[in-house]
Amino acid sequence: MKQIRQTLQKEVTYNAVMNMMGHPTAEEVYDCVHKAYPHISKATVYRNLSALEDKGVIRRVPKLGNGSDRYDKNIKPHFHAKCIKCGKIFDVSLPVEGIIENAKVMEDENFNLYSYQLIFEGTCSECRIKEN
Repeated sequence: MKQIRQTLQKEVTYNAVMNMMGHPTAEEVYDCVHKAYPHISKATVYRNLSALEDKGVIRRVPKLGNGSDRYDKNIKPHFHAKCIKCGKIFDVSLPVEGIIENAKVMEDENFNLYSYQLIFEGTCSECRIKEN
């Protein structure tokens, strides 16, 4: 993991991600931090999110469709599901071992695998209830 200097701004940004529900966007993290620290700039929060991701203490979930990048406090290997109605992102509890082992076959074919994304899309229970 890359070492970065710990600052108050990084600490409050990290704490915001860790205390927020779900997978917040950078804008949502900024709004949360800004309430407690009105002097902090949006650029500082965005830069700190990137630094925290580089350090490996949070994960960035790349934008899906027209959405925004989101951040995940769960850094263990896992998959995500996206509700196509409301846009919420959920962690999916499926074993990743078999998929990762199968992906390593790509390395035998001269392909260096650095990361992977598997996103399930569907309708969440809240949206299904609203439809009925």
